Amino acid sequence: MNADVSRKIAVAFAQQVAAARGRGLCSTCVTLLGVGGVGITIMAGGQAGPMCMSSPMVEALEDLQFTTGVGPCREAYRSRLPIETPEFGSQAAARWPTFVDLAHTLGVGAVFAYPLSIRGTCIGVLSLYQFVSGALSPSQNEDRAVLVEVVTEAVLGLQAAAPAGTLAPGLEEVVAYRSEIHQAAGMVAIQLHIPVAEALLRIRAHSFADGRPVAVIAADIVGRRLRLADDRHHLGEGEEE
Repeated sequence: MNADVSRKIAVAFAQQVAAARGRGLCSTCVTLLGVGGVGITIMAGGQAGPMCMSSPMVEALEDLQFTTGVGPCREAYRSRLPIETPEFGSQAAARWPTFVDLAHTLGVGAVFAYPLSIRGTCIGVLSLYQFVSGALSPSQNEDRAVLVEVVTEAVLGLQAAAPAGTLAPGLEEVVAYRSEIHQAAGMVAIQLHIPVAEALLRIRAHSFADGRPVAVIAADIVGRRLRLADDRHHLGEGEEE
Protein backbone atom coordinates (compact mmCIF):
# COMPACT_ATOMS: atom_id res chain seq x y z
CA MET A 1 0.00 0.00 0.00
CA ASN A 2 1.51 3.34 -1.02
CA ALA A 3 1.77 6.38 1.23
CA ASP A 4 -1.01 8.30 -0.54
CA VAL A 5 -3.53 5.49 -0.05
CA SER A 6 -2.46 5.05 3.57
CA ARG A 7 -3.04 8.76 4.21
CA LYS A 8 -6.49 8.67 2.63
CA ILE A 9 -7.45 5.73 4.82
CA ALA A 10 -6.11 7.49 7.92
CA VAL A 11 -8.04 10.66 7.10
CA ALA A 12 -11.23 8.68 6.51
CA PHE A 13 -10.90 6.95 9.88
CA ALA A 14 -10.15 10.27 11.61
CA GLN A 15 -13.29 11.80 10.08
CA GLN A 16 -15.43 8.92 11.29
CA VAL A 17 -14.05 9.14 14.82
CA ALA A 18 -14.43 12.93 14.92
CA ALA A 19 -18.01 12.79 13.64
CA ALA A 20 -18.86 10.42 16.49
CA ARG A 21 -18.06 13.27 18.93
CA GLY A 22 -16.74 12.73 22.42
CA ARG A 23 -13.09 12.10 23.27
CA GLY A 24 -12.53 9.38 20.67
CA LEU A 25 -10.20 11.21 18.28
CA CYS A 26 -8.07 12.72 21.04
CA SER A 27 -7.93 9.45 22.94
CA THR A 28 -6.76 7.72 19.77
CA CYS A 29 -4.05 10.36 19.39
CA VAL A 30 -2.90 9.69 22.98
CA THR A 31 -2.55 6.00 22.19
CA LEU A 32 -0.77 6.59 18.88
CA LEU A 33 1.74 9.08 20.28
CA GLY A 34 2.17 7.69 23.79
CA VAL A 35 1.66 11.08 25.45
CA GLY A 36 -0.21 12.06 28.61
CA GLY A 37 -2.99 14.01 26.95
CA VAL A 38 -4.20 15.56 23.70
CA GLY A 39 -6.47 18.47 22.85
CA ILE A 40 -7.68 19.53 19.40
CA THR A 41 -8.98 23.09 19.25
CA ILE A 42 -10.71 24.67 16.27
CA MET A 43 -10.11 28.40 15.83
CA ALA A 44 -12.34 30.94 14.10
CA GLY A 45 -12.30 34.71 14.18
CA GLY A 46 -9.87 34.84 17.09
CA GLN A 47 -12.10 32.62 19.23
CA ALA A 48 -11.57 28.98 20.10
CA GLY A 49 -13.62 25.91 20.78
CA PRO A 50 -12.63 22.31 21.57
CA MET A 51 -13.12 19.62 18.98
CA CYS A 52 -12.08 17.05 21.56
CA MET A 53 -10.03 16.69 24.74
CA SER A 54 -8.68 13.40 26.00
CA SER A 55 -9.18 13.96 29.74
CA PRO A 56 -10.39 16.40 32.42
CA MET A 57 -6.75 17.49 32.87
CA VAL A 58 -6.54 18.58 29.23
CA GLU A 59 -10.00 20.14 29.48
CA ALA A 60 -8.89 22.35 32.36
CA LEU A 61 -5.79 23.59 30.54
CA GLU A 62 -7.60 24.17 27.24
CA ASP A 63 -10.45 25.94 29.05
CA LEU A 64 -7.97 28.25 30.76
CA GLN A 65 -6.45 29.25 27.43
CA PHE A 66 -9.89 29.82 25.92
CA THR A 67 -10.84 32.13 28.76
CA THR A 68 -7.61 34.13 29.09
CA GLY A 69 -6.47 34.03 25.46
CA VAL A 70 -2.98 33.17 26.71
CA GLY A 71 -1.05 29.90 26.47
CA PRO A 72 0.87 27.67 24.06
CA CYS A 73 -2.23 26.74 22.04
CA ARG A 74 -3.16 30.38 21.45
CA GLU A 75 0.46 31.30 20.69
CA ALA A 76 0.77 28.49 18.14
CA TYR A 77 -2.38 29.73 16.43
CA ARG A 78 -1.30 33.37 16.33
CA SER A 79 2.27 32.67 15.20
CA ARG A 80 1.41 29.76 12.87
CA LEU A 81 4.50 28.11 14.34
CA PRO A 82 5.00 25.07 16.60
CA ILE A 83 5.30 26.00 20.27
CA GLU A 84 7.37 23.30 21.98
CA THR A 85 7.86 23.58 25.73
CA PRO A 86 9.68 20.51 27.08
CA GLU A 87 9.86 22.06 30.54
CA PHE A 88 8.20 24.91 32.41
CA GLY A 89 11.15 27.11 33.26
CA SER A 90 11.28 30.82 34.02
CA GLN A 91 10.71 31.77 30.38
CA ALA A 92 7.48 29.77 30.11
CA ALA A 93 6.32 31.08 33.49
CA ALA A 94 6.87 34.65 32.31
CA ARG A 95 4.94 34.08 29.06
CA TRP A 96 1.98 32.15 30.52
CA PRO A 97 2.05 32.46 34.33
CA THR A 98 -1.51 31.27 34.99
CA PHE A 99 -1.22 28.39 32.53
CA VAL A 100 2.09 27.23 34.03
CA ASP A 101 0.69 27.43 37.57
CA LEU A 102 -2.26 25.24 36.59
CA ALA A 103 -0.01 22.83 34.68
CA HIS A 104 2.14 22.37 37.78
CA THR A 105 -0.99 21.83 39.90
CA LEU A 106 -2.22 19.14 37.50
CA GLY A 107 1.16 17.40 37.31
CA VAL A 108 1.92 18.34 33.70
CA GLY A 109 5.62 18.64 32.85
CA ALA A 110 5.64 19.60 29.16
CA VAL A 111 3.37 20.85 26.39
CA PHE A 112 3.69 20.94 22.62
CA ALA A 113 1.28 22.90 20.41
CA TYR A 114 1.14 22.51 16.62
CA PRO A 115 -0.91 24.63 14.20
CA LEU A 116 -3.33 22.79 11.94
CA SER A 117 -2.45 24.70 8.77
CA ILE A 118 -2.96 24.24 5.08
CA ARG A 119 -2.01 26.62 2.27
CA GLY A 120 -1.24 29.40 4.73
CA THR A 121 -4.54 29.13 6.61
CA CYS A 122 -4.60 27.93 10.22
CA ILE A 123 -7.84 26.26 11.31
CA GLY A 124 -6.83 25.12 14.77
CA VAL A 125 -4.19 23.60 17.01
CA LEU A 126 -3.17 20.11 18.14
CA SER A 127 -1.83 20.23 21.71
CA LEU A 128 0.14 17.41 23.31
CA TYR A 129 0.70 17.16 27.07
CA GLN A 130 3.32 15.11 28.90
CA PHE A 131 3.40 14.35 32.60
CA VAL A 132 7.20 14.39 32.67
CA SER A 133 9.52 17.09 31.38
CA GLY A 134 11.48 16.46 28.21
CA ALA A 135 11.27 16.70 24.45
CA LEU A 136 9.25 14.33 22.30
CA SER A 137 11.22 11.31 21.15
CA PRO A 138 12.27 11.10 17.46
CA SER A 139 9.55 8.51 16.78
CA GLN A 140 6.92 10.59 18.60
CA ASN A 141 7.92 13.62 16.56
CA GLU A 142 7.66 11.71 13.28
CA ASP A 143 4.23 10.35 14.19
CA ARG A 144 3.13 13.78 15.39
CA ALA A 145 4.02 15.38 12.05
CA VAL A 146 1.88 12.84 10.21
CA LEU A 147 -0.94 13.21 12.71
CA VAL A 148 -1.05 17.01 12.28
CA GLU A 149 -1.55 16.55 8.54
CA VAL A 150 -4.17 13.84 8.99
CA VAL A 151 -6.18 15.81 11.56
CA THR A 152 -6.05 18.96 9.41
CA GLU A 153 -7.30 17.10 6.34
CA ALA A 154 -9.94 15.31 8.41
CA VAL A 155 -11.38 18.57 9.77
CA LEU A 156 -11.42 20.20 6.34
CA GLY A 157 -12.94 17.09 4.81
CA LEU A 158 -15.67 16.94 7.44
CA GLN A 159 -16.78 20.47 6.72
CA ALA A 160 -16.47 20.09 2.94
CA ALA A 161 -18.90 17.16 3.07
CA ALA A 162 -21.51 19.09 5.08
CA PRO A 163 -24.51 20.70 3.36
CA ALA A 164 -24.06 24.37 2.49
CA GLY A 165 -24.81 26.65 5.42
CA THR A 166 -24.42 23.92 8.05
CA LEU A 167 -21.62 22.65 10.23
CA ALA A 168 -20.39 19.09 9.95
CA PRO A 169 -21.08 16.57 12.74
CA GLY A 170 -18.25 16.92 15.23
CA LEU A 171 -17.80 20.64 14.50
CA GLU A 172 -21.11 22.19 15.52
CA GLU A 173 -20.25 21.56 19.17
CA VAL A 174 -17.28 23.90 18.79
CA VAL A 175 -19.60 26.79 18.02
CA ALA A 176 -22.10 25.73 20.68
CA TYR A 177 -19.33 25.63 23.28
CA ARG A 178 -18.05 29.05 22.31
CA SER A 179 -21.43 30.73 22.02
CA GLU A 180 -22.74 29.46 25.37
CA ILE A 181 -19.65 30.67 27.21
CA HIS A 182 -19.92 34.09 25.58
CA GLN A 183 -23.64 34.19 26.33
CA ALA A 184 -22.88 33.46 29.98
CA ALA A 185 -20.17 36.14 30.00
CA GLY A 186 -22.65 38.63 28.57
CA MET A 187 -25.17 37.81 31.28
CA VAL A 188 -22.56 38.19 34.04
CA ALA A 189 -21.33 41.46 32.51
CA ILE A 190 -24.86 42.88 32.61
CA GLN A 191 -25.60 41.58 36.10
CA LEU A 192 -22.38 42.94 37.63
CA HIS A 193 -21.95 46.00 35.38
CA ILE A 194 -18.47 44.91 34.29
CA PRO A 195 -16.72 44.41 30.90
CA VAL A 196 -17.26 41.08 29.14
CA ALA A 197 -13.53 40.29 29.39
CA GLU A 198 -13.72 40.58 33.18
CA ALA A 199 -16.88 38.48 33.21
CA LEU A 200 -15.04 35.71 31.33
CA LEU A 201 -12.25 35.78 33.91
CA ARG A 202 -14.79 35.57 36.75
CA ILE A 203 -16.44 32.55 35.12
CA ARG A 204 -13.02 30.89 34.78
CA ALA A 205 -12.15 31.68 38.42
CA HIS A 206 -15.45 30.20 39.58
CA SER A 207 -14.81 27.13 37.41
CA PHE A 208 -11.37 26.63 38.95
CA ALA A 209 -12.59 27.13 42.51
CA ASP A 210 -15.58 24.84 41.98
CA GLY A 211 -13.60 22.13 40.17
CA ARG A 212 -16.01 22.06 37.22
CA PRO A 213 -15.33 22.86 33.54
CA VAL A 214 -15.97 26.36 32.21
CA ALA A 215 -18.59 24.98 29.82
CA VAL A 216 -20.57 23.49 32.74
CA ILE A 217 -20.44 26.74 34.70
CA ALA A 218 -21.55 28.66 31.60
CA ALA A 219 -24.48 26.29 31.07
CA ASP A 220 -25.60 26.83 34.67
CA ILE A 221 -25.41 30.61 34.26
CA VAL A 222 -27.34 30.58 30.99
CA GLY A 223 -29.89 28.19 32.51
CA ARG A 224 -30.23 30.57 35.49
CA ARG A 225 -29.16 27.87 37.93
CA LEU A 226 -26.16 29.94 38.96
CA ARG A 227 -25.58 33.65 39.48
CA LEU A 228 -22.07 34.84 40.27
CA ALA A 229 -21.88 37.02 43.35
CA ASP A 230 -20.56 40.55 43.18
CA ASP A 231 -17.59 40.28 45.53
CA ARG A 232 -16.10 43.65 44.71
CA HIS A 233 -15.40 45.95 47.62
CA HIS A 234 -16.70 49.35 46.63
CA LEU A 235 -15.00 52.38 48.09
CA GLY A 236 -16.94 53.57 51.12
CA GLU A 237 -19.20 50.50 51.17
CA GLY A 238 -20.65 49.96 54.62
CA GLU A 239 -19.49 53.38 55.80
CA GLU A 240 -21.68 56.24 56.87
CA GLU A 241 -21.94 59.02 54.34
